[in-house]
Amino acid sequence: MSQFYYPSHFIHPEGESAYFIEHIPVWLEKLEPLKNKPNVCLEIGALYGVASVFILENFCKLPGSYLYIMDLNINKYIENNLSPYSNITYYKGLSEDSLRCFNHNGANKEFLDLVYIDGNHMSKHVLEDAVNSFYYLKPGGYMIFDDVGWGLEDPIHCRPKTGVEAFLHAYSAYLDQIHSGWQVIVRRNDYNMTDEEKTGNYYINWHKD
Repeated sequence: MSQFYYPSHFIHPEGESAYFIEHIPVWLEKLEPLKNKPNVCLEIGALYGVASVFILENFCKLPGSYLYIMDLNINKYIENNLSPYSNITYYKGLSEDSLRCFNHNGANKEFLDLVYIDGNHMSKHVLEDAVNSFYYLKPGGYMIFDDVGWGLEDPIHCRPKTGVEAFLHAYSAYLDQIHSGWQVIVRRNDYNMTDEEKTGNYYINWHKD
């Protein structure tokens, strides 16, 4: 089985679990097509940078690669863990605000190879992060949701799973689901509406000159 070893500069708070590490084998298997190519990635919710460093070391090593991070907070651990890397931009603030003006080298649509959603766990925010970042995801790009099984005893609007399932249903024609568990991994396909679907949904009438 493929393994990953964190670089020597990496630090993590003593006594706190780095839950992301248990997902590494699945990422290495399912995201194999991203290896050995330049990638532009987005991480929503980073905390101490456990996933951030993994993404940088595995999918952002080649020239042209880049990682964008969106998080409400920043701390000494993630500052240290990101310090050796120059191909990152850290947006400190609400993801819904940061995504409104998001671009990469002037491109403002379909430039991301990977989106990792692990921010606000309220279902509304999970759904909004998915919908907003999907606009920037390339066909063939991957979107990963964390903590899908978290808080199932909570009210339905507090569960990440509610937002994930709403997105998966609404975007089902545009996605191929390649992993389901505590994390859900989907790949965007190149689906386009048929003429019948456009007519039935008034798309053609809306787009008349």
